[in-house]
Amino acid sequence: MNMAGPNKTHKIHLTEEKETLLITLQAKALDSRSKHTILNDKKAEAILRMLDYDFEKINQFGNEIMLMRAKQMDTWLEAFIGQYPYATVLNLGCGLDTRITRIQPPSTVSWYDVDFPEVIELRKNFFSEHEGYKMIASSVNDPGWLEQIPQNKPIMIIMEGMLEYLTEDEVKSLLNRLTDYFPHGQMAFDVMNAFAVRSGKEELKETTGAVHKWMVDDLKDVDRLDPKLQRITEVSIFKSTFIRQLPMKTRLLYSAMGLIPTFRNMMRLLLYKF
Repeated sequence: MNMAGPNKTHKIHLTEEKETLLITLQAKALDSRSKHTILNDKKAEAILRMLDYDFEKINQFGNEIMLMRAKQMDTWLEAFIGQYPYATVLNLGCGLDTRITRIQPPSTVSWYDVDFPEVIELRKNFFSEHEGYKMIASSVNDPGWLEQIPQNKPIMIIMEGMLEYLTEDEVKSLLNRLTDYFPHGQMAFDVMNAFAVRSGKEELKETTGAVHKWMVDDLKDVDRLDPKLQRITEVSIFKSTFIRQLPMKTRLLYSAMGLIPTFRNMMRLLLYKF
């Protein structure tokens, strides 16, 4: 995958949920500078340095949460590829996510990154399509993009930090389309409870204009969205095994939050099979 020239800067013109991709990119870039890095994402750091954007305005979001979320999804994906080395990977709402460079999948894996056309246009400054890797420019709510992906292999679908920006009806429709189209696979995504959504609502809207729409307090509500989905596991972000990699002060704070249900369920990571 080609990187744009070191002296080239890219002006950002994204808004609303599209702009939030910069929050996760910055979290991963800052982590790469740490002595106790969780992701060691040097590619995110390189991309960040080429973007013309005021990152100060998005400094207030919980970077550690995004890092642990990404690491858990990386772990689930690596396990899936280990079991199915000829798998398809579908990364929805990919933004400037560098997961493919972190995972380094074997050449037998087919990988698809999907996001809005303006996001993919930006992404193509830093990633190039090649055998086994394709970028698809489309809203995930448009059913047409699915036809570009073969159905003949087990699939792992990653939806990291994306479904919160859809309504529950849109989430249900997307999940149903995915399980109707693909015969067999797994999907991983995160959900936020009402407390988390309400707590961050004003700050998110003020900085990017984005709005979280889907709130999940009871995981059974998610299970009921698609009868083909069977939940394999759930992980509270405040009960993550990767908390031990955080600085002591943050580790203690997160461990304490994990003891209180309202905080513990602020963000949960879900893994399903179908």
